Amino acid sequence: MAGSRQEAGGGAGSDLPAAVAQILAEDGAVVGVGFLVAETVVVTCAHVVEAAGSGPDGTVLLAFPHLGSGESMRGNVPAELWRQAAHEDVAFIRLARTPAGARALPLGSAEGCAGHRVRSYGFPTQAPSEGHFGFGVAGDLLPATGSRSALLQLTAANDLTTGFSGGPVLDEMTGLVVGMLSAITAPDPLARGQNIAYATPTQVLREVLPELAETEVCPYRGWSRSPRSTHGGSVAARTPYGRS
Repeated sequence: MAGSRQEAGGGAGSDLPAAVAQILAEDGAVVGVGFLVAETVVVTCAHVVEAAGSGPDGTVLLAFPHLGSGESMRGNVPAELWRQAAHEDVAFIRLARTPAGARALPLGSAEGCAGHRVRSYGFPTQAPSEGHFGFGVAGDLLPATGSRSALLQLTAANDLTTGFSGGPVLDEMTGLVVGMLSAITAPDPLARGQNIAYATPTQVLREVLPELAETEVCPYRGWSRSPRSTHGGSVAARTPYGRS
């Protein structure tokens, strides 16, 4: 099943592994995911950086397992680009150089993607050491509240489990990244409410780092972009990846 979905994504899906980094603790353990959004700039969740033992104005280890030797490198975490895990949950990492063969992923908008199939790439414990794809379906945008930023709700997201935190959410219809995976729902006592995940929309990432460009033109020939729309909603209790 995963193979057929990879083909459906065309070139977009094949770009993900080369853009995705493992965020590492000091002992080399993988604690989450980051991805290139611009030359020498990686984005991930603040709670992932904290799980690696770092924070604002600190440094963090990361590795691109699908590029060259996959050796780890160290990046800086600028305090001005840090948003606490309890709120926007965003951290940017600046690298001294872009790894050879790396390609920043094109960023779109999460508006208008409801119903589109999405994919990500992560490093859950049940996957090969170099990671694997995960799939889901985009739902609606949940508006920001006084305690958190806007969220993109994902459904049919059983693949997107612990180990995908900080990973890109790529819209298979447009070939553009529309968000960053940040949380999953905990099931209720009747084991209902599973297969739901949440992502930080790319709009929020741009609020933190305005220099990030929004790609309006689909990067893969033959794909079309849907008209934009925004819908309201409310959010259930959520469990951040890597904390469950």
